[in-house]
Amino acid sequence: MRKFMWLAIAVVVVVGLWTAGWLWAAGEATRQVKLLAEADGETAPKLTCGTFDVSGFPFRFDLECLDATLVDQDLTASFAGLKGSVLVYAPSHLIFSAKAPFSLADAFSGSQRRLDFGAMEGSLRLTSTDLVRGLSGEGWRIARFSLVADDLAVTDVVAGEIVEARAKHVEAHLLDVPELHDKAAGTAALRGYLSTTALDLPGLQVIAADTSAEVELTAVPDDLRAFGEPDALRRWQAAGGALSLTKLAGSQPQPEERFEITGALKLNGGGYPEGEISYTTKGVLDRFAQFLPVMQLAMLRGAPNADGSFRNSLTITDGQVKLLAVPFAQLLPLF
Repeated sequence: MRKFMWLAIAVVVVVGLWTAGWLWAAGEATRQVKLLAEADGETAPKLTCGTFDVSGFPFRFDLECLDATLVDQDLTASFAGLKGSVLVYAPSHLIFSAKAPFSLADAFSGSQRRLDFGAMEGSLRLTSTDLVRGLSGEGWRIARFSLVADDLAVTDVVAGEIVEARAKHVEAHLLDVPELHDKAAGTAALRGYLSTTALDLPGLQVIAADTSAEVELTAVPDDLRAFGEPDALRRWQAAGGALSLTKLAGSQPQPEERFEITGALKLNGGGYPEGEISYTTKGVLDRFAQFLPVMQLAMLRGAPNADGSFRNSLTITDGQVKLLAVPFAQLLPLF
């Protein structure tokens, strides 16, 4: 009987401690959201929720913010609803979803846009360089970020409603590349994937286009906190970082147009982009026929392929963009 009594007491104590811990964490999350609402929106972003709720006891934290407004200097973003869920025993894995619409207003330019969608959800999973050091917040990097959305529409609402873009499906993924993680140098690598289905751009007469992109970013910091530092780009350049565009492609059926772009870019010591970009097009550059002389259009297209497409390449040296060794643009330094 005594053993049973002590077991019952132990269970009650454990449940009590677990409940107290969960309530403390829920209260801390609420306190942090209230602190964000007290920011001035100038020196620090200000986030206010019309309704904020924490649920999911006992093994999950579900944080939901409805009718939210985010103010960051000239930018004001409004969200119908955001929800994030984290398991108590897997705090580095966040699952989130959103409710439409989103809106963004820029007081400086006067632009106002609204994003509508049927569904939007995703997840973020972090991994730590060192689990012990990670307890203090140090050394966390992205293991995987995913976002999936359906039936999107971007609308300019400054004067009436003008649809600027629509897509049936959008999918984006960002993944850590473990084999390129250099623990000694404190750098990591990321691979990104993006695709759109049935993309319409009315202003550019693009209808039912499909696009896809694959990129790789090397020598980025393996601590997420370093991304917000003022000299982040300079440190990336010093570490030998590079942006590789494995493939950027798009096509539409009517009129038949397609393109594919590959290349790689780095920054030199002065902050100027350098690299080479190759592209293949069919029909896309014909859009410039009414604006460019025949010789310039031919130079832009490049050499013909057997299937009626054209291939060409650009070189960028010290920020100067050259096409067939002819300079035609100068890029500004990034730091």
